Amino acid sequence: MQLRAGENEGAADTEKNGVGGSAGMRPHELLEAALASCMTISARMALVEAGAPEAEVRVRVELDRADVTTTFRYELDLDPEYERHRAAVMERVERSPVRTTLSKQLAFEPGIGR
Repeated sequence: MQLRAGENEGAADTEKNGVGGSAGMRPHELLEAALASCMTISARMALVEAGAPEAEVRVRVELDRADVTTTFRYELDLDPEYERHRAAVMERVERSPVRTTLSKQLAFEPGIGR
């Protein structure tokens, strides 16, 4: 399945009960990727402000869909040279916009464009 957000395009797919395939990320992987990318951008911004614009940073996110609670687990990976900035970077990561959005109560309604 092709998906589009503004000018950006991608693919999502999953196989269940013989329908679908593996042509792209699964929908829940898209959620992980959205949070990880936003957290990584937030971390990079914190490092730029700390005077380390060339610092390498990675954030990995895993989604645990338990019966009652959905848990996003994340890990920040910094180059050892920039570990001294970890507290400031983590503070920014924890305030990242997608995390903030996902932390609010969610509601689902039909009617885009109404």
